[in-house]
Amino acid sequence: MALQITAVNNTNGQPETMAYARITNFFGTKDQLQVQVEIHATEEARRAGWPSIQQQAHYINMEDLSGDLIPAIYEVLKTFTQYAGAQDC
Repeated sequence: MALQITAVNNTNGQPETMAYARITNFFGTKDQLQVQVEIHATEEARRAGWPSIQQQAHYINMEDLSGDLIPAIYEVLKTFTQYAGAQDC
């Protein structure tokens, strides 16, 4: 599971309209999670082992999550401005 988003490539400043955002790690307490997201220019770039164009960390309150954990985290991420208009992929 991942999200397709538009993201700025931190290596060259260009927008990537097919960027691939994937949770790489999460940890937390009973109250909140820290979620680490790695963004690649495309899904193919990630599969080919190319370096990410961005790495992000987000905090999510446990009370904002319901159902299966990973899909719930992606649903919360889609509410953040950076992931506006994101599509599941």
